[in-house]
Amino acid sequence: MTPHSLGVHKVLSLLTPAVRPLVNWNAERRLAAAVNVADVRDAAKARAHKMVFDYLDAGADDEITLRRNKDAFSQIELHYRVLAGLKPPLDLSTRIMGNDVDVPFFPSPTAGSMMFHRDGEKGVARAARSHGAMYCLSTMGTTSPRDVAKALDDMDAKGPRRAVSERRGITRREGITNAFPQASSDSKKGGKLFQLYVWKDRSLVRDLLAQAKDSGFNSLALTVDLTWYGNRERDTRNGFTVPPAYTLKQMANAITRPAWTWDFLSSPEYAYAALDVAADARLARRRSMNPDDVSDRVSDTQEKEQALPTDRRSQVSFIRDAFDPSFSWDDAEWLVNEWGDVGPVALKGVVRPGDAKTAVERGFDAVWVSNHGGRQLETAPATIDVLPSVRTALGGTKAWVAARRAADAVRKQGGDDAAVARAVARDAPAMAVSKRTGLPIELLFDGGVQRGTDIVKALVLGADGVGLGKPYLYGLCAGGERGVAKVFDILRDETERAFGLLGVGSVKDAREASLFASNNDGIGKDDGRELNEAFVRRRAASARDFPDGGAWARGYGGGVW
Repeated sequence: MTPHSLGVHKVLSLLTPAVRPLVNWNAERRLAAAVNVADVRDAAKARAHKMVFDYLDAGADDEITLRRNKDAFSQIELHYRVLAGLKPPLDLSTRIMGNDVDVPFFPSPTAGSMMFHRDGEKGVARAARSHGAMYCLSTMGTTSPRDVAKALDDMDAKGPRRAVSERRGITRREGITNAFPQASSDSKKGGKLFQLYVWKDRSLVRDLLAQAKDSGFNSLALTVDLTWYGNRERDTRNGFTVPPAYTLKQMANAITRPAWTWDFLSSPEYAYAALDVAADARLARRRSMNPDDVSDRVSDTQEKEQALPTDRRSQVSFIRDAFDPSFSWDDAEWLVNEWGDVGPVALKGVVRPGDAKTAVERGFDAVWVSNHGGRQLETAPATIDVLPSVRTALGGTKAWVAARRAADAVRKQGGDDAAVARAVARDAPAMAVSKRTGLPIELLFDGGVQRGTDIVKALVLGADGVGLGKPYLYGLCAGGERGVAKVFDILRDETERAFGLLGVGSVKDAREASLFASNNDGIGKDDGRELNEAFVRRRAASARDFPDGGAWARGYGGGVW
C-alpha cells in the first residue's frame, strides 16, 4: 500500500496551484541565476531527491570513464583563426538523421524522465521542438511514443513554430526527401527518434516499434551497449528503485527536497511506459480477433505471449530480466528490417572502428559513438578520443566533407535523396553509404558534453550531430521544461560564440575545418596540410584545467551555490 494506491495524489493535485509556487520558489531562483551547465547541475542537486539525482549524475564502478569523458575535452585545444569576417547571427542549422534541425545538438534518449520532474519526456520534447532540435525517446521512458507525439501536436496546434534560424534572420533551403517515403512531416520540425533495446520477447519489441511508427517517429536507434547492466554503486547505496520505495531513508531525504516531493506525491505514480504500450497492443489484437469481446479474457494466441505484470514494482524486475544478453549482429539486422522504410536506423554504443564497419555491412544508416555516459563498462575509452578513428573507418574526413558538399549542392537545387546518392557515389566514392538508400552514413556522438566548445570540438573531429544526456537532465531536474530550455539556450549561445571565436560561420564551415583537424595519431592530415594549420590539437592534461575542488566533480569550473 502506497499513497498513490490510496489516491492521495488526486487530493493533493487540487492544492497544487497554491502549494507548488511556494515549494518551487528557491528552485526557480537557483535556475534563473545559473549561467552554465555546471550551475544548472548545482540547481538540480539542490531540488531533486538524492536517489534521483545520483541516478542521473553517476557512472559505473569508480566512475573513471564518467570523468574521462569530460576530462578528454580539456585536452583538446582550439586553434582559432582571426579576421574571418563573421557577424552574428551565425548558422547552426544542419541535417541529422534525415531531419532539418536548427542546432547541431539534440537530447539523447534517457530513461525515466518523469522521475526527475513531472514534466518528463513531454517537457523535454517541447523544449527540443521550440529550439528546432531532434527529440529522442527512450524505450525506458515514462511516457509512451503516442503521448509524446500528442504533446507535440498540441504544441503545434497553438500556432506554427518559427524555427530558431528564422527568428534570428537566417535563410535555409530545404530539399526533397524520398529515400524513406513513410517519413513524417516532423522531419522539417526537428524530427523524432525512437531508441530501442531488444528484449527476449520479440512481440514486445514489435509492439513498441508499431506505436513509434504510428506516432510519427521517423528514425530509430538500437542501443547495443546495455545487454549487461553496468555496476552503478551510487544506486546500490541509495536503494534506487522505480517507483521509489517508502523506506525511512527515502522518506527522510524526501522531506529535505519539498519541490521534488510535492511533484511526486501530487502527480500520478511514474513507471516505465513500455509495458503499458505492449498491454494496450495485446488488448487491441484480442479485440480485433473478436470485436464483441471487451473482456480481459486471454485467447489461445495471447497465451503464447509472455504474461505482462501489472504491479509497477514487478514491472521493473520484468523489464530488467527482459534484456537479452545473447543479442547478436543477426538480431540487429532483423531489427533494421523490422523498422523497414520508415526512416534511418542508427547503431548506438560503438567505440571500435571495426564495429562501425560491421554496422554498415548489416544495413544500418548511422553509427552512434557512445559509451552510455560512462555508466556501463568501467575504463571504456572517452568517446571524443575514439571519434576520429570511427570517422576514418567510415571513409575518412576528406570523403565525409566531399559527400556532405555533394549532398548540400543537390538539396540546394531541390534534388531528392536518389539524386544525393548518385552525387555522393560520383564525388566521394570512398565514403561509406547506406546499403538501403545510398546516402552517406551519419556519425552521431555523445559523452561528456558540457560546453558549447565541446560541441564544436566534436563537430570538427567528425560528428554529424552531438547528443546531450546529463546537461538537459540537469535542466529537467532543476526546473522541468523551462530548465531544459535554459540548457538548450546556454549551449546554443556557447556554440555560436565558439564558432565566432574559432572563425567558422556555420556547421558546414566547422565540417570543412575538420580537413585541418589533427591529433597525435595524425587524423586529418591526409590532405597534405601542415600541423600548424590544424583547428584542434591534443595536449597532455594539466591540473590547471580544474581551477577548484568542485570543478573536479562537475568536470568544469563555475558554480554559484
